Amino acid sequence: MRISLFWRTFMLLVGLVMASLALLLGVMRWLDRAPAEQRLAWEIASVANLTRSALISSQPERRLMLLRELARDEGVRVLPLESSDRIEADLRSDRVHDLRGYLQNLLGSETIVVLGSVNDIDGLWVSFDIEGDGYWLLMQRKRLERHFGSGLSVVLGLSAGLSLLGALILSRLVNQPLSRLASAFGALSRGEPAPRLREELVVSEIAEVNRRFNQMANDLSALEADRSIALAGISHDIRSPLARLRMEIELAPLDESQRTPMVEDIERIDRIVGQFVEFARAGQPPRCESVDVADLLDQLPATYRQQSGEPAVELEIASPDNLRWQGDPVDLQRAVGNLIDNAIRYGRRPGQTVAKVTVSARRVGSGIELSVADEGLGVPEDSLTELLRPFNRLDRARGGNEGSGLGLAIVDRLARRYGGRLELRNRPAGGLAATLQLPDQHRRSARADTAVNADPSSRSS
Repeated sequence: MRISLFWRTFMLLVGLVMASLALLLGVMRWLDRAPAEQRLAWEIASVANLTRSALISSQPERRLMLLRELARDEGVRVLPLESSDRIEADLRSDRVHDLRGYLQNLLGSETIVVLGSVNDIDGLWVSFDIEGDGYWLLMQRKRLERHFGSGLSVVLGLSAGLSLLGALILSRLVNQPLSRLASAFGALSRGEPAPRLREELVVSEIAEVNRRFNQMANDLSALEADRSIALAGISHDIRSPLARLRMEIELAPLDESQRTPMVEDIERIDRIVGQFVEFARAGQPPRCESVDVADLLDQLPATYRQQSGEPAVELEIASPDNLRWQGDPVDLQRAVGNLIDNAIRYGRRPGQTVAKVTVSARRVGSGIELSVADEGLGVPEDSLTELLRPFNRLDRARGGNEGSGLGLAIVDRLARRYGGRLELRNRPAGGLAATLQLPDQHRRSARADTAVNADPSSRSS
């Protein structure tokens, strides 16, 4: 499975962040290798020893004031230890046992450690003696929680969360220009006006790429316009002499056997010129309207009977009622017509006089799928893709008929302009099947209009 550049960059940054946090945690644990119970025991023992020393060395009248200052500033109280004290220990803590062991090593083997309440006062109670008298050192539970709590885990969690958010934003900033560039290339390949990319970016390399793309899009737009004008001029310059030549042939005193081949040659030249013009127009932005596909296909048999004048083709139409498509009806007629003409031209086996062509249509997702199948000789599998190239004809494989080699190329270009595709495959029973997928245009036309309005260079060309 291929991973996009955005997720690849994001996962790389996540890996680096996690590795850095793991290394930081390892270093912290290596520098502070003493367990939490031992660190807390050192702190309690220090407080107990300092309290004992302060009480012993202070004057009797200042001891009460010293005890008040300890309670106020350090949260530590000193209470006398009595044999009648009511002790209710919190048995849920497993670390008190280890803490008791460390404190007994520091303060003496008779040290009592209670996490719970003594005389209904909750806290951490530690016994110590002053000149043979027993006392309680009472500290709040938060001193214990500071050592045993999840402070480090919270810090690491916040650091990881902020780092992941930063990695997501950074990946987005890095990949967003590339995503826009890919979308612009996609629009350009479909024949739509390419959106103008920003050139005033902080990253100079991306700004230079965008500038060159905008220049390329403008040049291609100007080239497309010049080519359409040139082909339109060529069509006019060629068809006008052809019309005069045909009129002279009709008026000339020629036999029918001489006139008919000449007229057929003129009509063939006229069709080839027409296909050149259609191929050029296939790259222009399409219009959008609702097309009744079923009605358009139902009219095909009568149209081809009028054109042929004889039963040279049998058209079988299979389409559901009320099948509609959003797009240009002229493009749809041109695409279906070229596919049927190709099937009629090459869809006969040796000895057959009638070409049998099946045309079917159905709704697929947000578009339609058209299929045109014939019963001819088919095409070699390794040559199917060559049929979609302009001016490429496989006449020897398809019966030796003449053609310009633009019919299927025009359909393929129309399909790509709508974001669809044309697929050719050989039928198991013989013949060729062409499948045309055309998405609806109304969802794409709004983006194209926006791009045209936003790009002044596209209007000027």
